[in-house]
Amino acid sequence: PDLREMPVTPLFWAKLAFPVALAAGSLLVTARLSRPGAAVRAAWAGIAVPVGVVWLAGLAVFWLAPSAQRAELLFGHTWRTCPLNIAVLSVPGFAAALWAVRGLAPTRLRLAGAAAGALGSATGTVAYCLHCPEMG
Repeated sequence: PDLREMPVTPLFWAKLAFPVALAAGSLLVTARLSRPGAAVRAAWAGIAVPVGVVWLAGLAVFWLAPSAQRAELLFGHTWRTCPLNIAVLSVPGFAAALWAVRGLAPTRLRLAGAAAGALGSATGTVAYCLHCPEMG
């Protein structure tokens, strides 16, 4: 209901930046793994850097928070429904990514499938971030 108000808050854009960056990195890795002979080396940073930044920021917030608030910071208010919603929203993106990878020529099938899974889950998370009621 507050989708018109949220784009003016910096926290909304910070929350959206992580899955967008992860989707971009996953797309690059998936595209490279889907072509024989394409180097993937530096492309892994597109996945590793966003994950590392979020982990470091999360650890800093968790460490600096009073101990009484740490459980709430860790789980949030929507921890029971959020993972299921993201998983459901990830299915179409994962299916599309697997279909695209199948049409190319991956040589490392498991790794290409894992990258396609990361791409699908990141796009599902982007969709969920637009409607997530939690801003913590």
